[in-house]
Amino acid sequence: MSEATSLQLAERLFVPQERWGWEYVAPAPATRSPDADRMPVWHEPPLPDVSALEHKVAVGKSQLLRRAGASAVLWIIVSVASPGAGIAVLVAGIAFSYVLPVLLPSRKIKEVLAGAQAEREAGHRQFLLAQRQWQAGIGEHDRAEAARRAAALLWHPLDLWSGPSRVDVFGGTGDGWAGLLATLGTSLTGMGAPITVVDFSEQRVAGGLAAFVASRGLPVRHTALPEDAARVSLLAGIDPDEVADLLAQAVHTMRQSDQVDLRALDTDLIEAVAKRLVRPPTFQRLVAGLEVLRRTYDLAEDGPLDVAEVTKITAYVDTLGQTERVQQELQFLISTLSLLAKDEPVAEDPDTTGLWHADGLSVITTAHSQHRRKDFLDRVVFHRLLHDVRGRRAGADDGVLVVAGADQIGLEGLESFARQCKRVGIRLVLLLERLRGDLKELLGSADSAAILMRLGNAQDASAAAEFIGRGHKFELSQVTAQFGKSVAKGTGRTVGETEGTSETHGTSSTKGRSWNQGAGSFLADSFGGSNSFTRNDSVTESRSQTWQETVNETASESVTDGTTHVRVYEFAVEPTTIQSLPTTAFVLVENPPSGRRVVLGDCNPGITLLERVAADPRRG
Repeated sequence: MSEATSLQLAERLFVPQERWGWEYVAPAPATRSPDADRMPVWHEPPLPDVSALEHKVAVGKSQLLRRAGASAVLWIIVSVASPGAGIAVLVAGIAFSYVLPVLLPSRKIKEVLAGAQAEREAGHRQFLLAQRQWQAGIGEHDRAEAARRAAALLWHPLDLWSGPSRVDVFGGTGDGWAGLLATLGTSLTGMGAPITVVDFSEQRVAGGLAAFVASRGLPVRHTALPEDAARVSLLAGIDPDEVADLLAQAVHTMRQSDQVDLRALDTDLIEAVAKRLVRPPTFQRLVAGLEVLRRTYDLAEDGPLDVAEVTKITAYVDTLGQTERVQQELQFLISTLSLLAKDEPVAEDPDTTGLWHADGLSVITTAHSQHRRKDFLDRVVFHRLLHDVRGRRAGADDGVLVVAGADQIGLEGLESFARQCKRVGIRLVLLLERLRGDLKELLGSADSAAILMRLGNAQDASAAAEFIGRGHKFELSQVTAQFGKSVAKGTGRTVGETEGTSETHGTSSTKGRSWNQGAGSFLADSFGGSNSFTRNDSVTESRSQTWQETVNETASESVTDGTTHVRVYEFAVEPTTIQSLPTTAFVLVENPPSGRRVVLGDCNPGITLLERVAADPRRG
């Protein structure tokens, strides 16, 4: 990273608002134009009704010859009578025969159709104009939506809505913690809040934050223990009884079982030695005093205790007693405190103000090549810090205290520390490597928020997923595709035969009589008559046969595509997702007044250098 980029990154990180990371918010999908379903549609106008005129033309054409003939006859007659009037009659005949019944209606039809075509073309031009305007409106809306999506802010600062006094961070790696502290610490420093980081992880998780703060010219205090024990004594500035309580608490957290009586005995033994020391207590001097109580101390001229101190402690031996339980506890305390007594530097003018500072950035780290010494050192540092916080008055501070890698301290010590920090107004951030054992009880406790980073262990990831919660959703459970085809064929044949016979019988008869009378003569009258009779018979036979043959064929096809969705109750975030989170990604879970809030965030400080990063957190 170039120097210019580093300066730009630092400039953007130091903002006067609390920021734990960034939340990615995808732009809202492009919306359809409200006019998308209002596309202009061309409706072809109906042709005008000219049937009446066409009927006139048809009638005129049908009567054309008759009218023309009549007109020709009239023209001939008039021409013979008056040749000069023949022309007028000819013209009138043509008009009567063709112009009026055929030509004028035909021309009227053409005029009506031409007018309708002109109206149709004018309307079509209006339709094309409306269509272009509609397409332009749709295109403008689509371009505006594309521009909105291209300019939409993608990353929004992530803050806590509930304002908790304690934030528990579970899981993650050293790089993830470093990114979280750099993002959070720079924003808090920009607000002027003091920050103390106690790093038990040996991964220098506050290194990036310290570099950013130093680049702004702000004070950074770094205490590395046990190297700086000569300058910062863990036992300096506190009373003997407080020394005894502090060390007894630290020793007690190393026990596998919760034996309150042993913790009380440890307090009594250490206090008995600390009260009888003339010079300020150190681990070497406390171990030597415990050896005096156990009667194993070798008095030497260059020993850590002088004669007066040995005498006072020895006088207490008889009061203490020499029971087996006391001897075993003395041996355990000597063995434990000797872890820090070995190679303990001689303190020269040690700082008695303690480990907590109310301004700037303070970083306290612990490291040792031996596991037991490192473990006990962490516990002593933790309880010395707890002692310093407990000694402050209520509401005296508004800073932030970060403890990284405090898994071994135990639930009791962490809860006690959280109560004291809340009492004095210090915001506590716990960075814990695992989510196991009694530490699960920290999740969701009062006035707290949880940040879940990558948890590689399957049980830890399952516990985190259970805490995040489950929800109902619809899942695709079945896809069905069916295809069917059926074919039916049939034939039919019909044969018919008809026979018939008909007979007809008929008779007819005719009778006639006539009389002839002579006129003007003496002829006698004559009479006549005739008779006829007719009979007819007929027989008709008929026979018919019919054949009919039919063939039918039916084919049908059916296609069915179906999907089935079921309502399931599943993890909102699957354990496998938590196991594979990116280094700086996390899931924030808190309970503000508006309701439970679960947000996926990222604490990579480099996000602030990206484009389309919002300056203010997103609400709602």
